Amino acid sequence: MSTKAIKAGLTKGLVFGYGGKTKFSTVTRGSFQLNASHLEEGDLTYHDEWLPGNTGGGQELIKVGDQRFTRLYAGGVIKEDKLKEFGITKKDVIDFLKTTILKQQQKTRLFQSCNPKSKTDWSYSYQILDSQKSVPVIFAKETISFRGQVVFIHSFLLCPIT
Repeated sequence: MSTKAIKAGLTKGLVFGYGGKTKFSTVTRGSFQLNASHLEEGDLTYHDEWLPGNTGGGQELIKVGDQRFTRLYAGGVIKEDKLKEFGITKKDVIDFLKTTILKQQQKTRLFQSCNPKSKTDWSYSYQILDSQKSVPVIFAKETISFRGQVVFIHSFLLCPIT
């Protein structure tokens, strides 16, 4: 497996999605309605499905040539009343997340930890918590804090499909 091609494909799909350049739709999985983002470009196919809400989860699937990979995630934003105590909104949290992902690109949500230095009230962290070679899976956690208080968490599982 070429992690370089997978990194590039996952990043492109995510950045294009946050940048509004992918095709968005609603899909049904079982009896659940999910939002979806889809991109096909050359030998890259990227598909992301997630449950809308303050918390939930989703799954990204990617195919680059004959390589396939998945990235699953779950978590979200703390409750609205807590956000109000901090004087921020869910939109503020998601805007910070989008800005960070667009700026960090291949430095986060992948195969290495990422802790960019922040000069504001906001901070971002992506930590690899566990990695296995015998069954190639990575467990990671993404955290956003505002003035030292956690306001967003996503847990990730990354794994090739073989």
